[in-house]
Amino acid sequence: MSTAELAESLRSLAEQSNAWPFEEARKIVARLKRMPKDEVIFETGYGPSGLPHIGTFGEVARTSMVRHAFSLLTDMPSRLFAFSDDMDGLRKVPDNVPNREMMEQHIGRPLTQVPDPFSNEYESFGHHNNARLRAFLDRFEHQVDPDGVLAVAERRRRAEHAKREHMLRLALQSAQVRRQRAARDAR
Repeated sequence: MSTAELAESLRSLAEQSNAWPFEEARKIVARLKRMPKDEVIFETGYGPSGLPHIGTFGEVARTSMVRHAFSLLTDMPSRLFAFSDDMDGLRKVPDNVPNREMMEQHIGRPLTQVPDPFSNEYESFGHHNNARLRAFLDRFEHQVDPDGVLAVAERRRRAEHAKREHMLRLALQSAQVRRQRAARDAR
């Protein structure tokens, strides 16, 4: 099967899929038919009020999954913007950080004004947590180019593909678990 045939086959499957990322992507495609654009910008955000966890990753993952579905449905260029609400106030001290007493003195202050409880490496707790999430996302670039020999654009293209595959695997695993639960509950 040629690359063009494979792409057409994937597009056909994407158009028929009832998985939620594809349903959301089809809504965007329909809106673009009414209001055309040259590029689609996908945006996501998270609050770095604690160490990155599955919920933090989920914020980026869900948007990335819809963007990937969109890329299978269209040839339109898109970009992903992820923003950090690091001006959010520290509501409570997370259980999994050191120097809890010091942090308690900063309840209510913006995360970028709370000292980094782990070290002096980062300007603030918000900066520390943002760096941890970026390191997680950047690992895909290292996976596809461990020796750093690829051109920047090619490394980013491959890293984006690796992220998409990772997100798709997570979505498929999640769908499988939901299906198993539904079958179990139907008994």
